[in-house]
Amino acid sequence: MWLRPTSSDSDCSQRLFESETALLRWFSSHSAVPAPRLLHILPSNTETPRNAFVTQGMTGEHIKDLYPMLSSWAKEQLVRSYADFALKLFDIDIPQTIGSISVMSSTDELMVIPRICSANHAHASKVFPTLQKYLEYLSILKKRRTFTLDTGEENRFRAQASISQLIAHLRGHLTQLDERCVRRMVLAHDGLGDMNLMVDSSGNITGILDWWRNSTLPAILAADYPPWLRYDGINDPRFATPRTSWIETQEESARLRKIYQGAVKSNDFYYTALMQGAQLRAAVGWVFDIEDDPCCARMRQWTLSTFGPQLEAPQMIVSASLHSCWVFYLLCGV
Repeated sequence: MWLRPTSSDSDCSQRLFESETALLRWFSSHSAVPAPRLLHILPSNTETPRNAFVTQGMTGEHIKDLYPMLSSWAKEQLVRSYADFALKLFDIDIPQTIGSISVMSSTDELMVIPRICSANHAHASKVFPTLQKYLEYLSILKKRRTFTLDTGEENRFRAQASISQLIAHLRGHLTQLDERCVRRMVLAHDGLGDMNLMVDSSGNITGILDWWRNSTLPAILAADYPPWLRYDGINDPRFATPRTSWIETQEESARLRKIYQGAVKSNDFYYTALMQGAQLRAAVGWVFDIEDDPCCARMRQWTLSTFGPQLEAPQMIVSASLHSCWVFYLLCGV
């Protein structure tokens, strides 16, 4: 039996649960993605939590527990197994908007609703038709968060300037990307990590859990390396917090990422999105970074390292951004 995490927002918790069960039900009929096979949704009563369901048992162990014992060959096989999973997910036909899977999805057709996140502040109020619209939303989301985390007008100003610079760089970067990778939406698992990837001793993925963390995203954001091999963005040792940990060394991760590139190269669409989207994916990762980053200082250093010197007229950018943020807060009742 699996229980969904609870939230201070009970309505959000219920929507996450419904989104996951709708997706698992669809997987059972239409996909070989290694997700739990849904058997039964438990009715709500005084003894059983509302957000609970039963699935078939899954073999394997959490990657965090087994990975240190894998041989070099098994680690390479694990990368190939992840590539097979990623390509299967990439080929699923979904509505071409940015959001989360809806409980209204049938066993034959998936539907999309505004993106649901485990963090209350990150919920979207609408689906987004384009990557550009989604980035505008992310910019406001990040700026809104700085108003609650940073104290003092000067700190807020520096944070707003850093965010505005990053978004300005991304707007220029978008023009250099393959248009099909920007426009086409694909299904993505948002929260893959140490405890929801199940593997066996031969390096095969036996199961992937926590599908309440799902999104429909542009391919350029959805295609990515296995999470345990990522050393970019918020996982770059130069900018990561002291609490960040990795289960693989930086040198070995680089070697295994090369193997991953080879494993997905047969799918030109995925490979192009993987290679072209590195900076964009890392930038979006900073938006959802929940670690302490006063004044967005770590993000600012990453931006300078990745894109170079700041663009001209940052104060004008910030002034406009601050104005749009305050309008957003007033409209939202913040």
